[in-house]
Amino acid sequence: MKKQAIVVMVAALTCGVSLAHAEVSTPRQVADRPSAHCQAPRFAPDGSQLAYEVYDPKADNRETWILKLSGDLRPEGSPTEVSAGRTQAADLLAGKKPPVVEFEWAPNMKLLSRPYVFSSRGTNKNFDIFADGDWLTTNPGNDGQPSWSLDGRMIAYASQQKDSGDIYALDIQGDAKPQRLTFWPTATEFGPKWAPNGKSLLFTRSQSGSKGQDIGFIVDSTKPQETLRMVTEWPGDEIRPSFSPNGQWIAFYANKDNKGEKVFDLWVVDTTGQNAKKLAANVVVDDHRGVAWTPDSSTVLYVQQDFKADNPVKWVRIDGSAHGKLDTGTQLNSDLVLHAKGDRLHLAFKALGQRGSTDKTWERLYIVSFTMADLAPEAP
Repeated sequence: MKKQAIVVMVAALTCGVSLAHAEVSTPRQVADRPSAHCQAPRFAPDGSQLAYEVYDPKADNRETWILKLSGDLRPEGSPTEVSAGRTQAADLLAGKKPPVVEFEWAPNMKLLSRPYVFSSRGTNKNFDIFADGDWLTTNPGNDGQPSWSLDGRMIAYASQQKDSGDIYALDIQGDAKPQRLTFWPTATEFGPKWAPNGKSLLFTRSQSGSKGQDIGFIVDSTKPQETLRMVTEWPGDEIRPSFSPNGQWIAFYANKDNKGEKVFDLWVVDTTGQNAKKLAANVVVDDHRGVAWTPDSSTVLYVQQDFKADNPVKWVRIDGSAHGKLDTGTQLNSDLVLHAKGDRLHLAFKALGQRGSTDKTWERLYIVSFTMADLAPEAP
């Protein structure tokens, strides 16, 4: 990659631009659990439900629950637990309830009777992909991290059935076997993410030694070997890539040129690997998916690594024209996910309580709402 393409710095972040403080609603706690963490929130496509994971570190147990939401995204009733249903997995695990993880909503709530997919321990005791009351995969190696294309037809996932780990895609409307998309024998590929066009997808490639992790892009999933290219092959790690809603940009975390391997910055790059921009330095790496994009693809939301300020939620325009803080009223935030409803944007995220609370043991889920106008720069 050309040097000038990867050293484009957003100078406006440090000079010549107004810092905006967005107006947001009062934080609404929507999920908590004694002696466990609530994390990885996921809005249903229509905003009617919120799925989330509950992790009990003492029992080393992970569950997934679904909470119904009212029209203004208030919790309605008690949450219901997601399970693999008609399987013998619990019997195979000596009576222990199998974990339900890596939950992904279907792009259309009417697509299946249960409009979601997840990974859990299957009949071979390893992780497999489960959807609509049955197993989609039953491989000898672990299958996980399912990603559903926006047209509802394809599910991509990471699988260890060959080599160290590869990306596969399954056409759930056809009879064909899963198609293998990556073929490096000495590397592991994981974390597939479909592009909005339903044809292209991202993944992360991990190599042993000092080569680190890089971001790959398959332009046409029906011709994976012919259209595969690496978006980044930088020193260090580039992780948690996510597409902009218009499919033109990729946001990710990278520790390129940083003193410590655990210090990550926020970057964007186009799908050709050109026009890379560093948007923010020293950010919190989301545990599950990456930064949140606004629907117009102009802005990303992320968490700043700043313990004195309790890791606040920040926002930045990808053209560098403005940036600011989203005052959520909470502390030590992460796992951001956005849902648009009319002109309102609803942000679900995990946090260790509201600001000032001394109870910082268990993570809970909150929702705040705002508009794009709230992210406008302040007047000079």
